[in-house]
Amino acid sequence: MSITERARERARRAVAGLTGRERDVLAGLGEGLSNAEIAGRLYLEETTVKGYVSQVLTKLGCANRTQAALVAHDAGLTRR
Repeated sequence: MSITERARERARRAVAGLTGRERDVLAGLGEGLSNAEIAGRLYLEETTVKGYVSQVLTKLGCANRTQAALVAHDAGLTRR
């Protein structure tokens, strides 16, 4: 298994522990969207999205949005 394949498998396992809404928010992070843009897409309040972002970062063990975006990409959650 290549390094890329291992990263994808690790990301998929990590994302499997998220709720559906957390995955939706993570996908937005992976596309580089702001909290306001994610809120608009998901019909949520921006403060609600901020809470989800915090939960996602904690569950994935990510220090920041960029790390979470890389997980989203590796897990295949991004549209772009």
